[in-house]
Amino acid sequence: MTYKKILVDNIVCTRRFHIAYDTEGATLPQVTLQCPHCGIVVFQEENHPRAALIREENLVQTAELSENRLQNCHFRDTFSPTPVEK
Repeated sequence: MTYKKILVDNIVCTRRFHIAYDTEGATLPQVTLQCPHCGIVVFQEENHPRAALIREENLVQTAELSENRLQNCHFRDTFSPTPVEK
């Protein structure tokens, strides 16, 4: 049982996603992981072992980004009241 970890950086919302999978695990026809905040696809592969989002963190330093980068975020503020037009 060998685990591999992949880092995916989203430079729009400054988040880093840690994805892990068992390299010896059974492959699935399609593996897709989405951002828990906005729903964009963070990781997608065909014929790949089951993967899991094991950690996410805020990107504090952007000097050393991972090779896997996203430039899209669909996050919408649902906590603030909607402005009323006058």
